[in-house]
Amino acid sequence: RCLAFRCPLHSFERAAVLTARGRLWNGTFLEEYLAVTSVELIVRASVSVTSSIKNLVLKDASTQIPVSIYLDPGAAVAGGVPWWVILLAVLAGVLVLALLVFILWK
Repeated sequence: RCLAFRCPLHSFERAAVLTARGRLWNGTFLEEYLAVTSVELIVRASVSVTSSIKNLVLKDASTQIPVSIYLDPGAAVAGGVPWWVILLAVLAGVLVLALLVFILWK
């Protein structure tokens, strides 16, 4: 997903630095990319200036930065729910349903 940043630069001497930070949560990494151990992102950025100055020259107005992301080996891999928990929940649901039917029947 792309985001557009608009920064008013009222006065600067010769250079301006824009720093953007992002975060990929480990849970998202586990959900979206479960079969891989690393993902490489290509971050593309470009700068455009709207100004009344006619002789404004931008050097290196666009760039690409590769970012490598590795899975934390200490993170717990998302596993399924044990079968006995599902069986216990189904039995409890049937018991509650039978109890409600008995109470309403009386």
